[in-house]
Amino acid sequence: MAGQQGTLTACTIAGRWGALRPLAVADAPALYDLQHGDSETATWEQMKVGPFADAGAFTAHVADLVADPHRAFFAILDPAGTPLGWLCLMEAQPAHGVIELGYVLFTPPMRRTTLATEAFHLAIAHVFDDLGYRRLEWTCTAENLPSRKAAERLGFVFEGVHRNKLVLKARPRDIAMYAMLAADWPTRRHALRRWLDPANFDSGRQRAALG
Repeated sequence: MAGQQGTLTACTIAGRWGALRPLAVADAPALYDLQHGDSETATWEQMKVGPFADAGAFTAHVADLVADPHRAFFAILDPAGTPLGWLCLMEAQPAHGVIELGYVLFTPPMRRTTLATEAFHLAIAHVFDDLGYRRLEWTCTAENLPSRKAAERLGFVFEGVHRNKLVLKARPRDIAMYAMLAADWPTRRHALRRWLDPANFDSGRQRAALG
């Protein structure tokens, strides 16, 4: 997946609750409609881009994303094959065995679902089990509490805050750094598989939390 020049390529990965596949420009209209309601302003505030003025501008942005050879964008599909979000593998350093999971976009129908957790599980398993990386990083603005809670729930370890690391939308931002190592993965993988097992759910409610 990562070549000598850091080229990244997405692939199709099947799961139990949905699947990942390469993000396509054709996914943009459906994702735009889901992600541009009045309630989504706070989501865009934590991202480097958006919200977008119209579907055409959003589609042009998605076209730029999928054409970037240094980032691999995966569309997240529900069981019917409908795209409900995306995630990205990026900032690859093959010589050091380091890569980052980020640029995550979960539309409202996907949030707090088994598919959301499984999407992360599939991506993390791909990084460690298929690609053989040693370290997977997760960064977000320090004020982005939902992202930070997600990282901790999945088993990423908090490593500190980079003060005034980036300027996003004309504001200096502190960036929180989390990481998972290949040595951590067997335990995290077991916990994720146990949580995602259908036997862990009763009428849609979890029997045991992922912790």
